[in-house]
Amino acid sequence: MRTIQVVGAGFSGLTTAYYLVKLGCRVRIVDASARVGGMLKTIRTSHGLVESAANGLRNSGCVEAMCAEIGVPLQGTRREARARFIYRDRPRRWPLNFSEVLRLISGTAANAGSLRPRSFETVAGWGQRVIGAGATDYFLAPALGGIYAGDPQALSASLIFRKATLPDELRISPPSRAKLRGTVVPPAGMQQLIDGLSSYLRQVGVEFSLNQAARAQLGEVAVVCTSAHAAATYLTDIAPELSRQLGRIEMLPLVTATCFYGSQPENLRGFGCLFPRGQGFRSLGVLLNTCIFEGRGPAHSETWILGGALDRDVLQLDDNALQQLIADERQQLYGRHDEALSVHITRWPEALPHYSIELERVLKTLPSLPRGVGLVGNYLGRIGLTGMVERAARVAENFSHNL
Repeated sequence: MRTIQVVGAGFSGLTTAYYLVKLGCRVRIVDASARVGGMLKTIRTSHGLVESAANGLRNSGCVEAMCAEIGVPLQGTRREARARFIYRDRPRRWPLNFSEVLRLISGTAANAGSLRPRSFETVAGWGQRVIGAGATDYFLAPALGGIYAGDPQALSASLIFRKATLPDELRISPPSRAKLRGTVVPPAGMQQLIDGLSSYLRQVGVEFSLNQAARAQLGEVAVVCTSAHAAATYLTDIAPELSRQLGRIEMLPLVTATCFYGSQPENLRGFGCLFPRGQGFRSLGVLLNTCIFEGRGPAHSETWILGGALDRDVLQLDDNALQQLIADERQQLYGRHDEALSVHITRWPEALPHYSIELERVLKTLPSLPRGVGLVGNYLGRIGLTGMVERAARVAENFSHNL
């Protein structure tokens, strides 16, 4: 049996290798980095856990079954995490006024036959057409901003609402239902999932070649599980047009700051709070880690998220400027000042693909993959970790049938 090369030892690469092994394939993982896990990493501090990227993932049947097999337990969110807030003069669970609710109801009723986004229609355009300006500005845009960090005037409604007509090889089924619903995480953080996957793969004979940059070779069988730009570089020699298209995908910067405090504000308990533009915040939102999962402390933990399409310059702020910015915005949110026990800042110059109209164009015209090459990544129509698990399962199945 030929060895399948998995390019990238991040979460998508590890899950792809897992599914390939389950289907009886021999696998080798190659990565230019010195460690596995990509952006996912958990740091244990005296005040609590710090996640370098995602603090959890939405559960699905595939995620649940995989974690059970590799021996990684999952815990759900705390009951109080059901509350989610959007800031409009103050944190609100429902930010729309009466007239905006009426406009939302009348708009969706009047457009019942045309709720489906049009090709190359922006989120802002769809929102204005269907639900009105208020619901778009104070509900839709901040909610999607917290996930995609994109510009509503550029975000593709078709991609985000999963209505875009994409090539067959990019389509995947909706996530299968899990017993434990919602967002989940291993008790020791996302690093526990990375460690569980890598340990399982080593035990079943997967070879890891780290600190090794790779370029595609003709006749090689490989699944490329990297960012779009890294995939473009890898494929340059054997698929130049595909490489060029992947290189066009815009990437967005993000900065996260996990802050620990001695006490928790009693006036806001929930999953987090999102900040619409025009409300005086530079941050996209804040996650209330202590309220989301058990075991995030012992200190009160929050993660502030900044950057995205509308604030690329945030990468230029040094640590002192970022901490002062968060202190000022936190005082506006809570109406009080608390001195941070510690702050852990992570900067990602290319954190997420921009789910824009331009990405929709790229995906709709993406050249066919060379024989023996597969792609798994968050730029292919599903941005979350769960979507990558589902795509990894499909790509692995296709490889096992066709090779």
